[in-house]
Amino acid sequence: MLPQFARRYHRADLARRYRYVFVVTYGRSGSTLLMGLLNTIPGYRIRGENGNALYRLYQAQAVLDGAHRRHGGDESRSSRNPWYGAHAWRPSAFRRALLDAFVADVLCPRPGDRVLGFKEIRYTEAHLEDLTGYLDFLRKSFPASKIVFNHRLPDDVARSAWWAEHPGSLERVQAADRRLSAFPADARHFHFHYDRIDDSLDNIRELFAFLGEELDEARVRATLDTRHSYKPAARGAGGTAAPTTPRGTRRLRRLARRVVRVARRR
Repeated sequence: MLPQFARRYHRADLARRYRYVFVVTYGRSGSTLLMGLLNTIPGYRIRGENGNALYRLYQAQAVLDGAHRRHGGDESRSSRNPWYGAHAWRPSAFRRALLDAFVADVLCPRPGDRVLGFKEIRYTEAHLEDLTGYLDFLRKSFPASKIVFNHRLPDDVARSAWWAEHPGSLERVQAADRRLSAFPADARHFHFHYDRIDDSLDNIRELFAFLGEELDEARVRATLDTRHSYKPAARGAGGTAAPTTPRGTRRLRRLARRVVRVARRR
């Protein structure tokens, strides 16, 4: 075997060595908190967003597979054919290599990990048209995987952070929530509702039972008491990010209070 291919074959089917949990949702749904809750489980490493990178890999392998089926016949053996060489493509090997690279270099497992995954908010129709096809790809590519759809009341989402800055946000959030709700709950799909979190921890217990995991109440309550949220970057002089240390935050708060006092005097 050529040395340059040794590493690829050494980690072949890395994607099948683990179990997976994928959190499917939209922005401001409480998905960062959900990620934190999942990471209280020993052996879980659920990463944050990756800009929908895996969806791009799904598109790449789908394009290659379709083109191979259409143009990879004997005629592509000729150097006079516009699809010359398509007969030699290996779409299945290409797909496995993409998946293994994603697991190794994006999910980045560590010793002791047994369940990997990530949460992603880019599942609105504007971000991802072929949701059904993509979820099917996830299930087939990661056979030992489960999908958790995360929901929050659309009215609350539409008033939160960047959503509140755009007209029509409520309708877009409602459409996104309906889109996810259309997938029935079963052995591989679970619908988690942020708004049902309360002191009983009942809906978190249901989630952990779905995953076949024990709930560590102390760790879960500690996670619920810790802020998990998007923090918009305040801009400093020259367009650089303002300090996010506690001292910098206190300065910003004092400045905001002074502005309010001046405004009231007027």
